[in-house]
Amino acid sequence: VTFDELPHLVLDATTAAEDRTFWQNSGFDPAAIVSALAGNATSGNERGASTITQQLVRARLLPPEATAPGADRYVRKAEEIIQAARLTERFPGDEGKQLIITSYLNQNFYGHGAYGIAAAAEIFFGVGDLSKLTPAQAALLAGLPKSPTTLDPYVYAKPDKSGHLVVPQDAPPIERRNWILQGLSTGRWTQLSPDELTKAMAEPVVLAGEQPVHWKAPQFVWQVRQQLIQILGSPEKVDTGGYRVITSLDWRAQQIADKYLTAAAILPNLSRSARAKLARQLRLSAFDRSWVARLRGADIHNGSFVALDYQTGDVIAYLGSAGYYRDNIGSRKFAPKYDVMSDGFRQLGSAFKPVVYVTTFEKRALTPGSLLLDVTTQFGPGWAPRDADNQDRGPVLMRKALQYSLNIPAIRALETVGNGPVADQAAALGIQFPGGKKMFMQSGLAGAIGTVELHPIDLTGAYGTFANGGVLAKRRMVLEIDDPSGNAVFQAGDPKLTKAVSPQAAYLITNVLAGNTDPSQNKIWASALALRNGPHGQRRPAGAKTGTTNETRDFTTFGFIAPPKSGSKAHALAVGVWMGNSDHSQPRGHQITSLEGPSRVWQAFLRDYTRGTPVTDFKRPSGVVRTTIDAWTGGRPGPWTRDTTSEWFIAGTQPGAAHQIDQPGLMYKSCPSGWGIDLVKAERGPSSWDRWDADWMRRASRGVGTGGQLGSRTAYVYFKNSWGGTIGCHKPAPKHEEHKQPGGDQGGDCKKHCKPGPGGGPAPSPTPQPSPTPSGFLLVFSLGAGLAGRGIRPGTTRATRRRRSQAT
Repeated sequence: VTFDELPHLVLDATTAAEDRTFWQNSGFDPAAIVSALAGNATSGNERGASTITQQLVRARLLPPEATAPGADRYVRKAEEIIQAARLTERFPGDEGKQLIITSYLNQNFYGHGAYGIAAAAEIFFGVGDLSKLTPAQAALLAGLPKSPTTLDPYVYAKPDKSGHLVVPQDAPPIERRNWILQGLSTGRWTQLSPDELTKAMAEPVVLAGEQPVHWKAPQFVWQVRQQLIQILGSPEKVDTGGYRVITSLDWRAQQIADKYLTAAAILPNLSRSARAKLARQLRLSAFDRSWVARLRGADIHNGSFVALDYQTGDVIAYLGSAGYYRDNIGSRKFAPKYDVMSDGFRQLGSAFKPVVYVTTFEKRALTPGSLLLDVTTQFGPGWAPRDADNQDRGPVLMRKALQYSLNIPAIRALETVGNGPVADQAAALGIQFPGGKKMFMQSGLAGAIGTVELHPIDLTGAYGTFANGGVLAKRRMVLEIDDPSGNAVFQAGDPKLTKAVSPQAAYLITNVLAGNTDPSQNKIWASALALRNGPHGQRRPAGAKTGTTNETRDFTTFGFIAPPKSGSKAHALAVGVWMGNSDHSQPRGHQITSLEGPSRVWQAFLRDYTRGTPVTDFKRPSGVVRTTIDAWTGGRPGPWTRDTTSEWFIAGTQPGAAHQIDQPGLMYKSCPSGWGIDLVKAERGPSSWDRWDADWMRRASRGVGTGGQLGSRTAYVYFKNSWGGTIGCHKPAPKHEEHKQPGGDQGGDCKKHCKPGPGGGPAPSPTPQPSPTPSGFLLVFSLGAGLAGRGIRPGTTRATRRRRSQAT
């Protein structure tokens, strides 16, 4: 509180209790010191030896060793006196005294967890306005700092017939209160008459009782406290310093986030009556009620959420769990007090793939137009991961591989650069693995698909860095700290920015992810991710990616919107949402994907929070060019070309440039009847993978839906009806399924285990795990050893990798 907020009654009661010459002395009281040295000071009837200024010096200015057990008492007292005199000289007159007593009242410990006079009034009497304190209440509070434990009124209070906690009149805190009241007869502002004094001394002390403290944004508060400890140096300073803290929290954003995370993780698991009551409180729209209804029975009980400004690092909304104060429904699956967003390490699945791909852009290994092979491959002993629908689509360009979250191309992409560069890139993006870089190195190729655990908030920041042109803004929650006198002791200042990735590589990955919210590029994902909330209903450019582990233990969505115009007060938002169970258990209800849970929360929050604000687009940096490429191989068009498309490239790496990455006609070979497809020729990886490419070609030559020994079936790329040519030099036999769009419900055992997307389209590919272990720690070690045993060293590229030539 400020001095102007301190009633005269509180000031007079405080000086009557601790320092009756406060307004006149020079920081110390010679008479009191002499009395103390003579041994005549008593607790209650005489003034103590330490003035208010000395007590403030002891609490705030003396080094810890001066007040440590065993320290020389007389040396400490001398230091107190000297410092108190200097403090009074530094802040002279009434204004100086006002600053000193305000600081004293804000930092005092009153017992029972109350630091500062305002907290004490609330905890002991339930009074939120200090001006409402009675003389008796003010006097009792003023007496507590002398001995907060032995004078704690709650220690002596007993319930009366009506259940109120009443302190007996002969209790020590009442005796000290009465002594202080007598001093109020000669206060600076307060002079109690004899009748008023008698009435105050007879006033019963009725305590407020144990009142649970409910913070707004509680897990945000805990994170702020950790930052305060780092800034101020110790928990004691945070708890007792009486500081005023300005944070980055946007209360409107927090309320919207809480609304939709509650709707997704809490509402579906309640009884019918409780669900109806909470639904009325949340006031969901008909559209939102529809997706929430689909989560009933899914057995997903928890979630976490963060929204941050990726240009400043300011965290504007934060939920570590789906309901910090919902202990009444807590269980093994829902630990309300545990902060998953910042403290939890979770497998985030396919949401990690953009980190792999942006590394390949940065290392000039791949482009958004690079040809990758979606061919089920045994990458190591007993490890042959598949896509969600158990289908393998053969040739696919990198853009579509990421937009449709295909696992096998991501694994092959990691092989082109190795685990080391990806781990370094992740660190530059602010991502921490529980075992550091070593853990990702040991994960081998499985690291490409999110098997290594990390903090969800770190990946949210990485996505924001993509949208920010490759610049990482250090996260922050504390913007300013003021001491009790109103002086700033800390100011965050300008955002702390570091370059994490080149603007060109950042733009390419942002552009690819933006396709997931654009119905013209991704018909399936955009239904759950598109934002049509501009001033005139126009679509808002945004980028997003989901993640789902194959055992459906973790469901995530991460993404961002385009930054506002320069000078705007609007936030450049990156948002991360996690859903799952606290104990890592697999939901036992009907299977869902991330599109049906966290994606809906992500979309609803951004829809409501940014509704009606100006629509902007992502700014393209210099050094990025667009060119026409072969739609099937990604290289420069040639005689083999059936279709063309346009794609973005880092300047100098586009087809036809001096440092082109994608060779022309990579998968084509000349046949007597024209150009045929040869995936072995297009293989970028080790020669041991060729057998699986050849096996796919044999199966594909028989048409779509042909199964193989690893359990997958051939399929076309989503919304296509061709592989770009004949397989080898033989035309595949026609099958009646060929006219269909290959969807998530076709092939393998997907009818039993995979959730199809709307209209038979793709479902997000969950991350296959080499082991059912939920933590992912053991599985990544064994996998790395297994790959090394087959000549594929985790974190490195195969020395025998072939450089493929152009079409022959």
